[in-house]
Amino acid sequence: MSEPGSDNPGNKKALIVSPYLGHLGGGERYMLQIASLLQVHGYETYFAWDNDDHIVFLAKRLGINLRKPKLHPEISQFYFQNQPLKMYLATKRYDLIFYLSDGSIPLLGGKKNIIHMQVPFHEVGGRSLKNKFKLKTIDQIIVNSKFTKKIIDQEYGVDSLVVYPPVKLPVKITPKKKLIILSVGRFEPSLNVKKQDVLIKAFKQLSPKIPNWRLILVGGAKEGAMRWVQQLQEMATGFPIEIKPNLTYAELQKLYQQATIYWHAAGYGVDESHHPELVEHFGITTVEALNYHCLPLVVPFGGQKEILPEITFHWKTLDELVAKTLNFIQSPPPPPAFKDYSLARFNQAIISLID
Repeated sequence: MSEPGSDNPGNKKALIVSPYLGHLGGGERYMLQIASLLQVHGYETYFAWDNDDHIVFLAKRLGINLRKPKLHPEISQFYFQNQPLKMYLATKRYDLIFYLSDGSIPLLGGKKNIIHMQVPFHEVGGRSLKNKFKLKTIDQIIVNSKFTKKIIDQEYGVDSLVVYPPVKLPVKITPKKKLIILSVGRFEPSLNVKKQDVLIKAFKQLSPKIPNWRLILVGGAKEGAMRWVQQLQEMATGFPIEIKPNLTYAELQKLYQQATIYWHAAGYGVDESHHPELVEHFGITTVEALNYHCLPLVVPFGGQKEILPEITFHWKTLDELVAKTLNFIQSPPPPPAFKDYSLARFNQAIISLID
């Protein structure tokens, strides 16, 4: 472990704070990509974490170039123990801080402090006097979509900045596709549940009409989620459905190359006006699928509608998903247009914040 300031005292020092570095998700990808960029730009970059193996593992799984991380583990203790004054004093040594919020507002002492809100937190007392005081130490709040921005701005009384997550472009695209429907999302019935069980039900209805097609479900699964994976496997018994937890990034890329259709079910059956946290806040895997020329079918709530405004690619009921998938197979629509979510665009946005 390295104590901040113990080496290269002339370098600018940056700190990455996240409570979720033992977990593979969109927020971790976002923060690790920022860390990688800061390293390239000469920042001596630390993580508020106590295990560099977690960080190395996540970076490798996500295909992010990251040098061996330096740690400042005391910061994570102040985070989890809710000790704002100690957090403030311990962070004063940093020139730049990026902080992934769990909905709370920290008291930060860095020269420039940026909070990332990954989730559309609501009804959490965002405009409390305590938060208003803490926000005086924050230079900017950034969010992952216009959908998240609308809710965050209302909740906290701020003007957040949309910086869309980075999505790597494929190195190459093989034109030959296979008879595969792909879905990618974490295997855990949690805050942003991906509803793989719904997709299995839909494919079981569809399968007799498309006997040569397969459904492949891919996603990260922590040890506690393996029971959910087992339940999905039991649901899929007897059908050409493959469930693949914890693939490498290279293995996932290969499946994107091969898949013809991409399904996404997050937000299915949810009233986003009452439960915005339960819909897709952005949808990195949908953009990845688009980059690999898969035809997407998504639930048009949250960030998904932002990525794919065309109703051709929307579904809200199982019958609609089945019918549209059959139509795509029989008469593929023109591919959708979509925005630039490239790594280069993301890096440019972050650099403009820190310069």
